[in-house]
Amino acid sequence: MEKRADDSTELISVIVPIYKVEKYLRECVDSILRQTYSSLEIILVDDGSPDRCGKIADEYASKDPRVKVIHRENGGLSEARNSGLREATGIWVVFVDSDDVIHEKMISTLYDAAVSTDSRMAWCAICEISEDGYPIASGDRNDGTLSPNKKVDGREKTGECSVSVLTGQEAEKQLYTMSGNQQCLVAWNKLYHKDCFYENGELVFYPPGKIFEDGYTTYRLIYQAKRIAVLSQPLYYYRQREGSIMAKNAYRIYEPALEAGLLRMDFYKSHGEKELYLMELNMTIYSVIRFYARITVRKERKNLRRWFGKIYRDYFVKEHWPLAKRIRMKAFQVGYPCYRLVSSFESLYNRLRHSTKVH
Repeated sequence: MEKRADDSTELISVIVPIYKVEKYLRECVDSILRQTYSSLEIILVDDGSPDRCGKIADEYASKDPRVKVIHRENGGLSEARNSGLREATGIWVVFVDSDDVIHEKMISTLYDAAVSTDSRMAWCAICEISEDGYPIASGDRNDGTLSPNKKVDGREKTGECSVSVLTGQEAEKQLYTMSGNQQCLVAWNKLYHKDCFYENGELVFYPPGKIFEDGYTTYRLIYQAKRIAVLSQPLYYYRQREGSIMAKNAYRIYEPALEAGLLRMDFYKSHGEKELYLMELNMTIYSVIRFYARITVRKERKNLRRWFGKIYRDYFVKEHWPLAKRIRMKAFQVGYPCYRLVSSFESLYNRLRHSTKVH
């Protein structure tokens, strides 16, 4: 018999890493406590937060037996998530960042989709919200059902929801599309069966001390899931704020982003996923060039050229690429001005060729 979310028969662990979010924490935890799926284990991980977050977490634990609190020395987001994973006893796992809000039906909707499609993972679309909690119109991340003039609290009406079922390989490809990239890569808009966190009997952890930690981990979980339900509804409200980890470290994101790219390449190659390997290689080598174009500090540009040389030498030249792409990459090795010149000529040539075909 098909199992439905209202039965609430399977325990779901909700892991919330907490650090310096006193202003937003109550909104986040309240949205979790309001979930229509009631069989929850809510693990609040106080990562040595210097404000009142630890006391607020303890306050919730004293009022609701589903809430557990872990107090630990500050070790960063990855270690906080890992601490929650070690303590989680649920069959399923959800991550929620402590400055975000989730719709009251998010967990039940994800659970229903996963169970009804026999999937080991489900993820929903996201909606970006401002620091004050108002929806930000951001392409396909807001389906139009949310009013930009009303602060979200997780009880909003939702529109129609479609569910697509993807294989692990199909879901991995979402990493390389503009529309699917963020929804696929992040840890926090997903429901995972706990089996997804095991590779050869070992628990998969987030890498300690890394920015962009999702990029090191999520693709492995997707691959383990093998079958994923993807929902069109934006049920996770992602707060954009200046004090966030990503905002503060945007300038330094290139090293972990490229390091994670190399790990994904090696992972896909070792698992015989040639198409995914080439997609990652293509994205990573162009990422170096995009970072180089944005960063003006001489030392960092020199470091990026070293990254490019490694990727070009150890990966790119060993594959068969179209002539135009090989010329572009060789031009970047000569220098960025040369790359820009070759790219400009190529763009002009393509426009002229298209114009000739049209006429």
